[in-house]
Amino acid sequence: MAKLFKSYPFNDDLTQNTKLIFLISLVLLVLLFLFQPFDINALNNKDKALLIGGIIIVNFIGLSLNLLLVPAFLSKYNLFKNWTVFREILWNIWILFTLVTSYFIYFRLIGSFGFSIYILLKVLIISAIPISILIPYNRNRLLRNHLQSALELNKYLEEKAHPTPKIVHLKSDYEKDDLSIDVNTLLFIRSANNYIEVFRKEKETVVSQLIRCTLRYAEEAFKDYPFIFKCHRAFIVNINKVKKVEGKPQGYTLYLEGDRHTVTVSRNFIPQFKKLFYKL
Repeated sequence: MAKLFKSYPFNDDLTQNTKLIFLISLVLLVLLFLFQPFDINALNNKDKALLIGGIIIVNFIGLSLNLLLVPAFLSKYNLFKNWTVFREILWNIWILFTLVTSYFIYFRLIGSFGFSIYILLKVLIISAIPISILIPYNRNRLLRNHLQSALELNKYLEEKAHPTPKIVHLKSDYEKDDLSIDVNTLLFIRSANNYIEVFRKEKETVVSQLIRCTLRYAEEAFKDYPFIFKCHRAFIVNINKVKKVEGKPQGYTLYLEGDRHTVTVSRNFIPQFKKLFYKL
């Protein structure tokens, strides 16, 4: 009994449901010819088209109402938010009920082909076959997709919290000053005449190192990492490390590691900085 009230994904994906409606209608058409609840061979072509075509159209309209219009209308009221297995069963019963009611009305309107309750039940059973198979299949497909997506998102969160080291080598004009740095630890780089000063985080400490090379060389070395951004003629910053942004007449001041370290974003770089900042 407890399984009936387990969470179950309601599929209000209109694109997928449209495909499902066409697939169910196609399968129903095949089943009608296979099981032949009516003596189709005894009918002329016009009556065959009226019978088979009518059943398919009624089925198509009924499914469209239940799988497209109803979810689109009711989803804004969050009625499908806490969906369960029990509600899914009731929902499928409702779909079959609306279909059998529609068949009943249609058969009464055409008033031919030896209509009876027995024939109506046969059509209902045939209609229930693709619905009972394809709709749960579609729901389970959606559930699998969500589970897989959740695993991927959790993996992304794990990698974001504990990023994989990405090593960049900065070669100095003096070989003994060469630096290999994990991009994830970089805070910013500051130009200092013929040198650059690289600030990085080592555990809980901020350390820096002078390297004899140009800021342009450093910018090229980090070109594969869009979050490492040249924001000023004298600064390159790791956008992921920015803690606070302050507006000033000449541009922005970025705060990294509290108030101890600041980087300037000049006016010319502000549009690109904002674009990257919101994207990342």
